[in-house]
Amino acid sequence: MPGELQVFYRKWRPQRFADVVGQQHVATTLRNAMATGRIAHAYLFCGPRGTGKTSTARILARALNCEKPKDGEPDTTCANCIAANEGRMLDVIEIDAASNTGVDNIRDLREKVQFSPTIGRHKVYIIDEVHMLSSAAFNALLKTLEEPPPHVVMVLATTEVHKVPATIISRCQRFDFRRIPNDLVVAKLRTLCDAEGITAEPAVLDLIARVVWGGLRDAENLLEQLAVSYGSNVTLVQARALLGLGDTVTSVQLATAVLKGDASTALSVINGESGRGTDLASLRAGVIDALRAALLLKAGVHDSVSHPPEVVSAMQDVIRGLSMEHLLHALAVFGQADIKTEPNSPLPLELAVIEAVTGTPEQAGANTGRAAPPRQEPAAPRPSAPRPAAQVRNRAAYRPEGPPAQPAGARYVPASNDPPVPPPPPRRELTGPEKNWETVCRSLNRTKGKRFMLGALLKASQSQTQAGDSLVVRYTSKANGERLEEEIADAHSRRAVESAIAEAFGVPLTVKVVYEAPGPTGASQPSAMESKLVRAALTMGARVIDDRPLETENQ
Repeated sequence: MPGELQVFYRKWRPQRFADVVGQQHVATTLRNAMATGRIAHAYLFCGPRGTGKTSTARILARALNCEKPKDGEPDTTCANCIAANEGRMLDVIEIDAASNTGVDNIRDLREKVQFSPTIGRHKVYIIDEVHMLSSAAFNALLKTLEEPPPHVVMVLATTEVHKVPATIISRCQRFDFRRIPNDLVVAKLRTLCDAEGITAEPAVLDLIARVVWGGLRDAENLLEQLAVSYGSNVTLVQARALLGLGDTVTSVQLATAVLKGDASTALSVINGESGRGTDLASLRAGVIDALRAALLLKAGVHDSVSHPPEVVSAMQDVIRGLSMEHLLHALAVFGQADIKTEPNSPLPLELAVIEAVTGTPEQAGANTGRAAPPRQEPAAPRPSAPRPAAQVRNRAAYRPEGPPAQPAGARYVPASNDPPVPPPPPRRELTGPEKNWETVCRSLNRTKGKRFMLGALLKASQSQTQAGDSLVVRYTSKANGERLEEEIADAHSRRAVESAIAEAFGVPLTVKVVYEAPGPTGASQPSAMESKLVRAALTMGARVIDDRPLETENQ
């Protein structure tokens, strides 16, 4: 419609295969197929969002029905190309699989594909987000996809190809769309700026390209948002404010303090930014970005570092005395910091700083630039009374040198007042089910259910017994048992517990909670076999057919 306002990504959508950015391997193959007439009946376009899957599908539809194609490209000026471009061509049908997931929708499609095209040579069905179809819908689509009418071409597009059944994939020509390199994204954005009269600093375009991670549509949306917010002149400060990235200097300062092991400075930066109302999630993202730059520089991959010069310079200075393990540890800690649970609290970032600075004992020594303190050996025991002969014989390597020299005529008498020190009891090693249960509790030690930590609840149990396909967990504390029952009533928590149990025990088991009344300390249930009456009966030739515990009676 003339005069209709369109967003950038629709207004500047590619019209020919040659206009597709960063997907030359796909565009060249499809253009050659159109030029030679070797057209497949079904195509599968898969890849990240914003990389050109739907745009390429529309170009393919126009090329199939173009009145005057040239070298496999649509001419974009014929009536069919214009109608398809404006969305009013009856022979190009776009279906959103996210809204048409059921088998009834596919049955309706199967009935309609039998009709001949209205004005073009082919009927083209573009099914977007095809992975959203149900299993029944996929099964209903199989036959049509395998042997469609000769005038039908189907194009399936998805961002999650692993959810598409293999039977569907095998019936299509698959094309994988890649993330678009940053330099191509910047070049496209610069073209848009020239066409739209936008003046943007080069650093702004570089920042947008790094933020979108190869998604051109997202980059075009961000550029338009900046132009709407700040007019035709866009600066780096404005772009960072709109994107919520905060100040680069602050992020680099925090990352540098963490890598140097300066927890005091790092915590001061976090609390200062929190007091100023800075988005802590954006601060964390900036720190991760700076640590990633340090990791790439340490690995010698300088070409992949697209960060601003001030970030590169700061990171090169700080990584000189650091190991790769140190950088990996810091990056992993901040990558796992859970800001979502406490979005307005600096605590998650503070914990990440402390963990990154301290880490393991080996890392702690590296963080401070000093070697870890040597491990102290236990002090030698003071000489005391000689050990018993049995202990001496048990140690073949021990050769006593005899009592100290005594004056002539004197007789050595060992001190008998000091009792020998008994050896410490051997440490009991966990074996079998106990070891498996310890593994389960340890794996869930930091996993939180709806209200409680799952590992702590499981560790509070008194005993565990495998009964068939169930694992009976016994509690003497009814409160702890009820808490576990409440947690495993939630599907997510139950899956976490049963997955850990299956991995430790080697078989899938369901959890069953049982309560036991705690008995008095040291008391045991009397056995019927210890009764005088039973012993007397046994001496007279009686035979035991069942053994049950006796009931204790109050005297």
